[in-house]
Amino acid sequence: VVVTDSGTFQSYIYGDVEVENEEIVEFQHDIGVDVATMLDVFTRPDMSPEEWEQGVQTTAERAGPAISSAQGTPLNGPIQGGLDIELRRKSAQLMGAEPFAIHPIGGIVPLMEERRYTELFAMILAIRKDLPPERPIHMFGCGHPMLFPFAIALGVDLFDSAAYVLFARDGRILTPEGTIHLDNLQEWPFPSASLSGVTPEEVKGMKADERCGILARANLEVTLAELARCRQAVHEGKIWELAEARSHCDPDLRKAWNSIIGREKSDEAISGLVESQHLQRNGGIRYMDDSPIHRPDLEHIRTTMKERWRPPPITGWNGRGEHRFVAIFAIAEAPWRRSIEDCVKRLLLLNPAAIPMIATPLGLLPYSLEDINPYAHLMRTQTEMGDLDDDFIEAELQRLGLADLPMNIIFFADDKGIMESMVDAVVHAEQLGEINLTVLDDQANHQAVSTWLHRWSVADKLALFVNVDSAHTWQALAKGRMVMSRTGRVKNILTADGTHIASPRLTDGGISLTLEGAKWLHDLPSATEVDPPGSEGGRLSGPAVVHVDEDAEPFVRKGRNVFHGFCLSADSTLRPGQPCLICNSSGELIGHGISRVDANEMMAFRKGIAIRVRDGVRDE
Repeated sequence: VVVTDSGTFQSYIYGDVEVENEEIVEFQHDIGVDVATMLDVFTRPDMSPEEWEQGVQTTAERAGPAISSAQGTPLNGPIQGGLDIELRRKSAQLMGAEPFAIHPIGGIVPLMEERRYTELFAMILAIRKDLPPERPIHMFGCGHPMLFPFAIALGVDLFDSAAYVLFARDGRILTPEGTIHLDNLQEWPFPSASLSGVTPEEVKGMKADERCGILARANLEVTLAELARCRQAVHEGKIWELAEARSHCDPDLRKAWNSIIGREKSDEAISGLVESQHLQRNGGIRYMDDSPIHRPDLEHIRTTMKERWRPPPITGWNGRGEHRFVAIFAIAEAPWRRSIEDCVKRLLLLNPAAIPMIATPLGLLPYSLEDINPYAHLMRTQTEMGDLDDDFIEAELQRLGLADLPMNIIFFADDKGIMESMVDAVVHAEQLGEINLTVLDDQANHQAVSTWLHRWSVADKLALFVNVDSAHTWQALAKGRMVMSRTGRVKNILTADGTHIASPRLTDGGISLTLEGAKWLHDLPSATEVDPPGSEGGRLSGPAVVHVDEDAEPFVRKGRNVFHGFCLSADSTLRPGQPCLICNSSGELIGHGISRVDANEMMAFRKGIAIRVRDGVRDE
C-alpha cells in the first residue's frame, strides 16, 4: 500500500510550503497512490485557541474540494484542534460527516516529542466516539514502539513514522520499553539480525551513514516486532494487559495510563471503550497487586454484572428461606469450588435464604459464577485477600444491589472445621436464635442444595451472558434436569421435556446455546418484544436480536456466517463475543451465533464477518 502526505507536516518542519489543497490531492491521484491526504492546517500545541479553531474550520472547508479532486482515490481526513478537546471533537464530527476513508490525528508530533502522553491519550479518547466506527484511525507521526500498545488499546488502527531512521541518525535505538543511546552500550539489549556479527564498539567506529543504516534496520526490526506483538495481543484479548505492562516502563506513560483508568465510568468515551471489550477470553490473566479493577477489559464484566445480575429467590432450595443476608468468603485463589464448596452448602443448609459471595481482586462475585473468566483465571502473586476495606465492600454491595442486607465476612482457613464453625456463628448471629444442625444429617438435603446451586449457576450465566431474565430460567429449570459429568460438573441443561437448551463451558465459565435453546429464548416474552428492523434498538432485557435481510436468510438457515452489509437492525444490548439470535425481517428466528462486534459496529461496517453462526433453522 502506498500512502502519501500532503505537505502539511513538511510545512511545520521546514516552513511555508507553497501548494494548494486541490493541486496536491490531484497530484497524488495522478501518480497512482493507494491513499492520498488532503492539505489540512497543522495546529501546534503552542498556538492560541483562536488559531486552533481557525485551523479546524479551514481544514473542514477544504474537505469537500479535496474529495472531489481525489476522483475516487481513498483520502485521509485529518483531525485537528490543538489541545482543545472540544475542538478535537468538533473536528471529528465535521470530518466524519464527509466520505473520507481514514481519519489521521494531526498535530500530535510535538506532544510525543515533549512526552505529553496524558494529553495525547485524551485526544484519542475524545475523537474516537465522534468518528464513524467503520473508518480506521491513524496516528500521524507515531513510530515509537513504546506507544503502540496504548494507542491500539484506545482504538488506533494505523501508524506512520520515520522514527526508525531519525532516531538512528542520532545514535539512538528504539525498544518497546524506551530509547537507548548507542554511546551507553557495551552489549546489544536484544537479539537482532541487523546487529548480528558486530559489537556496539564496532558500530560506534563506523562512518555516519553506515552507522545510521545498521541502526535504522535494527529499529525497524523492533518496530515491526512490537506491532506483531500487539496484533497477537489483540487476537488473544490481551492488549490492555500488554499496555499495563508497558506503562511500568516510563513514569510519563504510567501517569497517562492512570489518567485513562481513573476516568469516571459515566464518561461517554470510556463507557464506549468498555462496551467494545469482550466479556470473556480464554487463558489466564496476569494481574499485579497494583493492577486497577477498572481497566476497560476487566470493567466490562463488572458493569454487565451490575446491570443484569439479580439475587436468587429468597425461598432457597427448600422453599422456606426467610432471613436473607450476605455471606462473603474472603479467599483469593481459585478454583473456589474446591476450597469453599462444602462451606457454601453448609451455609445454605442452615439458612436457605443466604447469599454466598466471594471477595476477589476484581470485586465481589456471586458464588453461582465462581468459575467465570476473568475472575477465576487471575494469575497473582498473593494467595490471600488480606484485610477487606470497608469502603470497598460497601461499594461492591451497592453495585450488586445488596447494600440494604446484613453482611458478614468469613475468612478462609486451611482447617475445614474452623471455617464450618465460622459459618455456624454467622448463621446463628443473623437468625438471632438457635440453628438446627440436624438438617446437616439428611443426605437428601445435601443433594437438594447441590441441585439448587447448579440451577442458580445456570440462571446467573444466562442472565449475565445472554441477558435472560433469571425468573424465566428458574421457571424453565424447576422441572428440568442437568446431565452431570463424572467430576460433578454440569454438562448439559435440559428442560422438562428433555430438550437440550445449553451447556456450560469449562474453558471460560461461559455458556453455549443449542439451536433448541435459541428457539426457547426466542419464545420468551422478552424476546418477542424486539425492535423493528431499521431501528437503532433500545430493548434492555432479553437476548440480543439481529435482523438480516432476505438475501442473507437462506445462507443463515444453512449455518453460514452473517456478513456486514446484510444486517437490518441490532439490539443495543449486543456485545462482541456473546450469543445473539438471528431473525429475518418478519421477526422469525432463522439461526443463532456469536457476534463479533457491538450494535453500532454491526450496522456501520460493510465488510467482514458480523456473526459467526453456530446453527441455522432449516426450512421445513
